[in-house]
Amino acid sequence: MGAYFSFERMITTSFVKVVYFLGFLLLTAAGIGLMVWAGLQLNDATIARTLGWRYVAFGAAILIVGNIVWRVACELWVVLFGIHDELVLLRYALSPVHTARVIEEPVTTREVVVRNNEVIRDNEIVAPRQAGVLGLS
Repeated sequence: MGAYFSFERMITTSFVKVVYFLGFLLLTAAGIGLMVWAGLQLNDATIARTLGWRYVAFGAAILIVGNIVWRVACELWVVLFGIHDELVLLRYALSPVHTARVIEEPVTTREVVVRNNEVIRDNEIVAPRQAGVLGLS
């Protein structure tokens, strides 16, 4: 539940799929509706012949090109949210702190050498946390 409120778990991908389906239905109905309307107007001769055929062509373009463009736009949103999910997975994969192995010997006889960016915590040498992708962590 904490991941939901911190926006680490995205629900938008399923929302985008629903919006895509509704847009697909709307574009398909609009394209078919425009072609049928223009065909009926041409059949009744209540519209100019060239204008009627332009409406039919525009309806076919909405049906084919409109649905392809709509699909690409929705896929881009799904990809963006998929990238976010993968970055969150990478953050959790890299977050466990890597600890150096501690040799069992008295502290008085052992020399502790700390390298750059290392931290000594509870008599263990802790390596620095790995940076995230693009340094965004």
